[in-house]
Amino acid sequence: MGTSRGEARHAANACDIKVFSCPKLGNSLEEYEDAWAHRQTRTPVGIRVAVADGATESSFAKLWAVLVAESYVRSELAGAEFFARLQPARRLWQRRLAGRPLPWFASAKAEQGAFAAFLGVEIDAHTNRWTALAVGDCCLMHVDDVGKGMRAIETFPLQRASQFTMSPYLIGSRSDDESLQDRIHVSKGSLRDGDMLLLATDAMAAWLLKRHEEGRPLWKWLYRKLGTPESFAALVAYGRKNGLRNDDFTLVRVIHHDARVAAKES
Repeated sequence: MGTSRGEARHAANACDIKVFSCPKLGNSLEEYEDAWAHRQTRTPVGIRVAVADGATESSFAKLWAVLVAESYVRSELAGAEFFARLQPARRLWQRRLAGRPLPWFASAKAEQGAFAAFLGVEIDAHTNRWTALAVGDCCLMHVDDVGKGMRAIETFPLQRASQFTMSPYLIGSRSDDESLQDRIHVSKGSLRDGDMLLLATDAMAAWLLKRHEEGRPLWKWLYRKLGTPESFAALVAYGRKNGLRNDDFTLVRVIHHDARVAAKES
Protein backbone atom coordinates (compact mmCIF):
# COMPACT_ATOMS: atom_id res chain seq x y z
CA MET A 1 0.00 0.00 0.00
CA GLY A 2 1.36 3.45 -0.86
CA THR A 3 0.45 7.09 -0.81
CA SER A 4 1.62 9.76 -3.22
CA ARG A 5 3.41 12.90 -2.08
CA GLY A 6 0.48 14.92 -3.37
CA GLU A 7 -2.00 12.95 -1.25
CA ALA A 8 0.19 13.43 1.81
CA ARG A 9 0.32 17.16 1.16
CA HIS A 10 -3.46 17.30 0.71
CA ALA A 11 -4.04 15.48 4.00
CA ALA A 12 -1.57 17.62 5.90
CA ASN A 13 -3.01 20.83 4.47
CA ALA A 14 -6.39 19.78 5.86
CA CYS A 15 -4.99 20.71 9.28
CA ASP A 16 -4.73 24.40 10.08
CA ILE A 17 -1.55 24.70 12.18
CA LYS A 18 -0.48 27.90 13.89
CA VAL A 19 2.46 28.28 16.28
CA PHE A 20 2.76 31.00 18.91
CA SER A 21 5.67 31.62 21.24
CA CYS A 22 7.43 34.23 23.34
CA PRO A 23 10.24 34.32 25.92
CA LYS A 24 9.98 34.86 29.62
CA LEU A 25 9.27 38.46 30.62
CA GLY A 26 12.61 40.24 30.96
CA ASN A 27 14.43 37.82 28.65
CA SER A 28 15.46 38.28 25.03
CA LEU A 29 14.29 36.06 22.18
CA GLU A 30 17.75 34.44 22.21
CA GLU A 31 17.05 33.25 25.76
CA TYR A 32 13.82 31.45 24.77
CA GLU A 33 14.45 27.75 25.50
CA ASP A 34 11.30 26.05 24.18
CA ALA A 35 11.15 24.43 20.76
CA TRP A 36 8.50 23.26 18.31
CA ALA A 37 8.35 21.47 14.98
CA HIS A 38 5.77 20.13 12.55
CA ARG A 39 6.07 18.12 9.35
CA GLN A 40 3.96 16.29 6.80
CA THR A 41 4.24 12.50 6.99
CA ARG A 42 3.68 9.66 4.52
CA THR A 43 3.81 6.67 6.91
CA PRO A 44 1.07 7.13 7.96
CA VAL A 45 -0.09 9.97 5.75
CA GLY A 46 -0.82 13.02 7.86
CA ILE A 47 1.21 15.32 10.08
CA ARG A 48 3.43 15.26 13.15
CA VAL A 49 3.66 18.11 15.63
CA ALA A 50 5.98 18.44 18.63
CA VAL A 51 6.80 20.86 21.43
CA ALA A 52 9.71 20.61 23.86
CA ASP A 53 10.62 22.67 26.91
CA GLY A 54 14.32 22.98 27.65
CA ALA A 55 15.14 23.08 31.35
CA THR A 56 16.70 26.45 32.17
CA GLU A 57 18.87 24.94 34.88
CA SER A 58 20.62 22.66 32.38
CA SER A 59 23.30 23.46 29.79
CA PHE A 60 22.45 24.23 26.15
CA ALA A 61 18.84 23.26 26.83
CA LYS A 62 17.46 25.12 23.80
CA LEU A 63 19.63 23.07 21.42
CA TRP A 64 18.51 19.83 23.05
CA ALA A 65 14.83 20.84 22.92
CA VAL A 66 15.15 21.60 19.20
CA LEU A 67 16.89 18.28 18.50
CA VAL A 68 14.23 16.23 20.33
CA ALA A 69 11.32 18.02 18.61
CA GLU A 70 12.91 17.69 15.17
CA SER A 71 13.81 14.04 15.79
CA TYR A 72 10.17 13.24 16.51
CA VAL A 73 8.64 14.88 13.45
CA ARG A 74 11.22 13.18 11.21
CA SER A 75 10.69 9.76 12.81
CA GLU A 76 8.13 7.07 11.99
CA LEU A 77 8.01 5.86 15.60
CA ALA A 78 4.94 6.88 17.58
CA GLY A 79 5.41 4.91 20.80
CA ALA A 80 7.90 4.55 23.63
CA GLU A 81 10.46 3.09 21.21
CA PHE A 82 11.05 6.62 19.88
CA PHE A 83 13.09 7.46 22.99
CA ALA A 84 15.36 4.48 22.44
CA ARG A 85 16.34 5.97 19.06
CA LEU A 86 17.59 9.34 20.29
CA GLN A 87 21.28 8.46 20.07
CA PRO A 88 21.82 10.42 16.81
CA ALA A 89 20.32 13.52 18.46
CA ARG A 90 22.52 12.97 21.52
CA ARG A 91 25.64 12.65 19.37
CA LEU A 92 24.74 15.82 17.48
CA TRP A 93 24.21 17.71 20.75
CA GLN A 94 27.65 16.62 21.92
CA ARG A 95 29.28 17.54 18.58
CA ARG A 96 27.73 21.02 18.71
CA LEU A 97 29.35 21.53 22.12
CA ALA A 98 32.73 20.03 21.21
CA GLY A 99 35.47 22.60 20.90
CA ARG A 100 33.45 25.47 22.35
CA PRO A 101 35.53 27.52 24.78
CA LEU A 102 33.58 27.39 28.05
CA PRO A 103 34.37 28.76 31.51
CA TRP A 104 34.91 26.04 34.09
CA PHE A 105 31.45 26.31 35.63
CA ALA A 106 29.76 26.08 32.21
CA SER A 107 31.95 23.13 31.28
CA ALA A 108 30.95 21.30 34.46
CA LYS A 109 27.29 21.99 33.71
CA ALA A 110 27.65 20.73 30.14
CA GLU A 111 29.08 17.47 31.49
CA GLN A 112 25.76 16.89 33.26
CA GLY A 113 23.90 17.35 29.97
CA ALA A 114 20.76 19.16 28.91
CA PHE A 115 17.17 18.21 29.76
CA ALA A 116 13.77 18.82 28.21
CA ALA A 117 10.11 17.94 28.61
CA PHE A 118 8.50 16.67 25.40
CA LEU A 119 5.15 16.17 23.71
CA GLY A 120 4.64 14.78 20.21
CA VAL A 121 1.36 14.21 18.35
CA GLU A 122 0.85 12.23 15.14
CA ILE A 123 -2.37 12.72 13.16
CA ASP A 124 -3.28 9.89 10.80
CA ALA A 125 -5.36 11.25 7.91
CA HIS A 126 -6.44 7.74 6.87
CA THR A 127 -8.29 7.20 10.13
CA ASN A 128 -8.71 10.72 11.56
CA ARG A 129 -7.04 9.57 14.76
CA TRP A 130 -4.21 11.04 16.81
CA THR A 131 -1.49 9.37 18.86
CA ALA A 132 0.31 11.40 21.51
CA LEU A 133 3.61 10.66 23.23
CA ALA A 134 4.91 12.59 26.24
CA VAL A 135 7.56 12.76 28.92
CA GLY A 136 7.26 15.59 31.42
CA ASP A 137 4.69 18.35 31.60
CA CYS A 138 4.11 19.65 28.07
CA CYS A 139 0.40 19.05 27.50
CA LEU A 140 -2.13 18.23 24.79
CA MET A 141 -5.70 19.52 25.06
CA HIS A 142 -8.28 18.08 22.65
CA VAL A 143 -11.37 20.25 22.30
CA ASP A 144 -14.42 19.15 20.31
CA ASP A 145 -17.86 20.59 19.47
CA VAL A 146 -16.02 23.63 18.15
CA GLY A 147 -18.34 26.63 17.97
CA LYS A 148 -20.98 24.85 20.10
CA GLY A 149 -20.33 23.48 23.57
CA MET A 150 -16.55 23.30 23.08
CA ARG A 151 -15.69 20.53 25.52
CA ALA A 152 -12.15 19.59 26.51
CA ILE A 153 -12.54 15.85 26.00
CA GLU A 154 -8.89 14.94 26.62
CA THR A 155 -5.99 16.57 28.46
CA PHE A 156 -2.73 14.63 28.35
CA PRO A 157 -0.54 13.66 30.14
CA LEU A 158 -1.75 15.89 33.00
CA GLN A 159 -5.40 16.54 33.72
CA ARG A 160 -5.35 19.22 36.44
CA ALA A 161 -3.39 22.37 37.13
CA SER A 162 -2.43 21.02 40.56
CA GLN A 163 -0.45 18.19 38.92
CA PHE A 164 2.22 20.55 37.61
CA THR A 165 5.37 20.69 39.74
CA MET A 166 8.71 22.47 39.58
CA SER A 167 10.55 19.18 39.01
CA PRO A 168 8.94 17.14 36.21
CA TYR A 169 10.73 14.15 34.76
CA LEU A 170 12.81 15.21 31.72
CA ILE A 171 14.65 13.61 28.79
CA GLY A 172 18.43 13.90 29.07
CA SER A 173 20.97 14.62 26.34
CA ARG A 174 23.57 12.34 27.90
CA SER A 175 21.41 9.32 28.64
CA ASP A 176 18.18 8.32 30.34
CA ASP A 177 18.09 6.28 33.49
CA GLU A 178 16.12 3.06 33.75
CA SER A 179 13.10 4.83 35.20
CA LEU A 180 12.36 6.56 31.87
CA GLN A 181 10.14 3.69 30.76
CA ASP A 182 7.90 4.35 33.76
CA ARG A 183 7.61 8.05 32.81
CA ILE A 184 6.58 7.64 29.17
CA HIS A 185 2.92 8.38 28.49
CA VAL A 186 0.98 7.41 25.36
CA SER A 187 -2.61 8.30 24.50
CA LYS A 188 -4.86 8.04 21.45
CA GLY A 189 -8.03 9.71 20.30
CA SER A 190 -10.39 10.27 17.37
CA LEU A 191 -10.87 13.54 15.53
CA ARG A 192 -13.98 15.03 14.03
CA ASP A 193 -14.21 17.85 11.53
CA GLY A 194 -13.44 21.13 13.29
CA ASP A 195 -11.82 19.62 16.39
CA MET A 196 -9.01 21.64 17.96
CA LEU A 197 -5.77 20.27 19.39
CA LEU A 198 -3.63 22.52 21.58
CA LEU A 199 -0.02 21.61 22.40
CA ALA A 200 1.46 23.78 25.15
CA THR A 201 4.54 23.98 27.31
CA ASP A 202 4.01 23.80 31.05
CA ALA A 203 3.16 27.32 32.24
CA MET A 204 0.66 27.97 29.45
CA ALA A 205 -0.86 24.48 29.80
CA ALA A 206 -1.27 24.81 33.58
CA TRP A 207 -2.97 28.19 33.22
CA LEU A 208 -5.36 26.98 30.50
CA LEU A 209 -6.30 23.95 32.60
CA LYS A 210 -6.85 26.11 35.67
CA ARG A 211 -9.19 28.37 33.71
CA HIS A 212 -11.02 25.27 32.51
CA GLU A 213 -11.35 23.91 36.06
CA GLU A 214 -12.70 27.25 37.27
CA GLY A 215 -15.44 27.24 34.63
CA ARG A 216 -13.79 30.05 32.67
CA PRO A 217 -12.25 28.18 29.72
CA LEU A 218 -10.62 30.05 26.87
CA TRP A 219 -11.37 27.44 24.21
CA LYS A 220 -13.70 29.67 22.14
CA TRP A 221 -11.26 32.57 22.24
CA LEU A 222 -8.37 30.34 21.21
CA TYR A 223 -10.39 28.97 18.31
CA ARG A 224 -11.93 32.19 17.03
CA LYS A 225 -9.59 35.00 18.04
CA LEU A 226 -6.08 33.60 18.23
CA GLY A 227 -4.50 34.05 14.82
CA THR A 228 -1.61 36.51 14.91
CA PRO A 229 1.48 37.20 17.04
CA GLU A 230 -0.34 40.30 18.29
CA SER A 231 -3.32 38.28 19.50
CA PHE A 232 -0.98 35.87 21.30
CA ALA A 233 0.85 38.80 22.90
CA ALA A 234 -2.54 40.08 24.10
CA LEU A 235 -3.35 36.65 25.55
CA VAL A 236 -0.02 36.52 27.40
CA ALA A 237 -0.44 40.09 28.70
CA TYR A 238 -3.91 39.22 29.99
CA GLY A 239 -2.61 35.99 31.50
CA ARG A 240 0.24 37.68 33.34
CA LYS A 241 -2.34 39.83 35.12
CA ASN A 242 -4.48 36.80 35.88
CA GLY A 243 -2.28 34.03 37.24
CA LEU A 244 -0.08 33.02 34.30
CA ARG A 245 3.37 32.14 35.68
CA ASN A 246 6.32 33.96 34.10
CA ASP A 247 8.06 31.52 31.78
CA ASP A 248 8.77 30.84 28.13
CA PHE A 249 5.48 30.17 26.37
CA THR A 250 4.79 27.94 23.38
CA LEU A 251 1.31 27.12 22.08
CA VAL A 252 0.59 25.17 18.90
CA ARG A 253 -3.02 25.21 17.69
CA VAL A 254 -4.16 22.54 15.23
CA ILE A 255 -7.67 22.75 13.79
CA HIS A 256 -8.54 19.50 12.08
CA HIS A 257 -10.61 19.24 8.92
CA ASP A 258 -11.80 15.83 7.86
CA ALA A 259 -9.89 14.85 4.71
CA ARG A 260 -9.69 11.07 4.68
CA VAL A 261 -7.20 9.69 2.18
CA ALA A 262 -7.74 6.34 0.51
CA ALA A 263 -4.56 4.29 0.27
CA LYS A 264 -3.55 3.07 -3.18
CA GLU A 265 -1.67 -0.01 -4.23
CA SER A 266 1.97 0.94 -4.76
